[in-house]
Amino acid sequence: MSSAIMQERGDEFAPGDGRQGTGNAVGRGEAEVAEGKTKGSGLYLYGIIQDNQERRWSLTGIGGAPAIYSICHDGLSAIVSDGCGEICETTQEDLLAHNHVLEQVMKTHSVLPLRWGTVARSEAEVRAFLQKAHRPLRDALGQIEGKVEFDVDAEWNGNEIFRLIEEQHEEVRKYKEHILATGKRPGSEEQLAAGIMVANAIARQRAQFAKAMEAELKPWSERVSSLQDRTKQTVFNAAFLVQEQRTKPFEEAIYRLGDLHGRILRFRYAGPLPCYNFVNLHVMMVEFQAVDEARRTLGLGDHITLSQIKQAYRKLAHQCHPDRNSTDAQAKERFEKLAASYQLLLSYWETVGGDASRVIPLTQEGVGKTLVVISKERRPDFLGV
Repeated sequence: MSSAIMQERGDEFAPGDGRQGTGNAVGRGEAEVAEGKTKGSGLYLYGIIQDNQERRWSLTGIGGAPAIYSICHDGLSAIVSDGCGEICETTQEDLLAHNHVLEQVMKTHSVLPLRWGTVARSEAEVRAFLQKAHRPLRDALGQIEGKVEFDVDAEWNGNEIFRLIEEQHEEVRKYKEHILATGKRPGSEEQLAAGIMVANAIARQRAQFAKAMEAELKPWSERVSSLQDRTKQTVFNAAFLVQEQRTKPFEEAIYRLGDLHGRILRFRYAGPLPCYNFVNLHVMMVEFQAVDEARRTLGLGDHITLSQIKQAYRKLAHQCHPDRNSTDAQAKERFEKLAASYQLLLSYWETVGGDASRVIPLTQEGVGKTLVVISKERRPDFLGV
């Protein structure tokens, strides 16, 4: 292994380690981890696979659950463990267990990872969810079938970047030589000028390295997703979607980067991982109160169709869009609430509705508590919904 490369186990990149994508990727948790416990007698959901056979895994789940097993319906299976009807506060141990379960299951199946904290009250509720959300879940699994994720980052290797700048950036080198030639200690203005010059040179060098790394790795992957920088030293941080049969050449490309740039950069990568940053949906438990508030925000009755949801949104979005209410300080907040309400109702309808002409109830009895698939890609706007 190149001294410039560090491979980390996937479960060491737990939710909250700074590797989640900008859109709160599925399977990643909150940024901070508080000590706490899980409780209840329900089921905790880890992910979805395509499988008709019920299975069991000898793995420890969150809260120390002694067994992981699957619940099947019509070719889809939910990976679950017992004893988690409610998430109180999370522990790092549970977050690692969540990831570890997914990584073990993905050795034999393509896994659609579910967001940390997805729970159901019963097996019947899980089966009902698999039935209602069958289409979006199958579509998402189709997008990641036979694929895995690699997370790659690079950081400056100590002070080597400053030596490189002195070697390769003539402007910086000449300025330093000029200061030394005067034999005087540089004043505050000269120090400021030198600092700006070096910072600009580092920024240019960072951009060049990032471009070179993406160019080396992209041919072996299908998609690239930028991740948040881990530290101020970070030069490059991205997730790559890779076909399983191309994992070896992808890793070889990482080591080539280490050989080329190991003096200046230190590389780390994790993988293969479940496709946390390339799944465009997440699953959440929606309660009647949230659905009812969204219905009222859009001015809808308690029995609706898909076209009524869209028509109500178009009408209200046109009226309260911030561009049409530039003097109203609350316009943006109201529009964001309207958009969120539309997203929730549309996702609810897409999960339970089926036929576009079907009327669905938004009553207490009709909604109750429902697991809903929500797309993270949808960005509603009054001009096109």
